[in-house]
Amino acid sequence: MNEAPPLGLSFPNILFQFFNFLIFLWLMYRLLYRPVTRMLQARRDKIAESLQESDNLRAQVERERAAYQTELAGARAEALRIREEAGRTAETIRSRELERAREDAERLRAEAQADIARSRARAAQELRDQTADLVLAATAKVLDRAIDDPEHRRLVQSALAELGAQRS
Repeated sequence: MNEAPPLGLSFPNILFQFFNFLIFLWLMYRLLYRPVTRMLQARRDKIAESLQESDNLRAQVERERAAYQTELAGARAEALRIREEAGRTAETIRSRELERAREDAERLRAEAQADIARSRARAAQELRDQTADLVLAATAKVLDRAIDDPEHRRLVQSALAELGAQRS
C-alpha cells in the first residue's frame, strides 16, 4: 500500500517544500530586500540632495556673477565719469592758467609802456634842461653877461614854445 506516487511527487513533500519556499521568501524580504531598498533609497536621496545642492550652487554662482557684472558696469561708469570730470577740471585749470598768463603779459606790457613813457618824458625833460643850459651858456657868451635863473627859465620856456610851434 505504500505505493509510489506517480512521477515521484508526493503531496506532503510538495506542501513542505512550498512552505519552505515561502519562509525563504519571507527571510529574504526581511534580511535582504528591505536593507537593499533602504540603501538604494538612501543613495537616491543622497544623489537628489547632491543635485539640489549643485543647482543651488549654480544659482548662487549666477547671482554672484550677475552682481559682479553689475558692480563692474558701475565701476566702469564711475571710472568714465571720473575721467570726464578730470578732463573738464584739467580744461578749466588750463583755461584759467592761460587767462592768468594773458593777464600777466598784458600787465607787463602796460608796465613796460608806462616805463617807456616815463623814460621818454624824463629824457625829453633832460634834453630840454641840457638845451636850456647850452642856450644859456651860448647866450651868455654872446651877450657877455650872466643871466639869472628866473630870466633863464623865461627864455627857455619861450624857446621851447617856439620850437613846439615850429614842429606843429
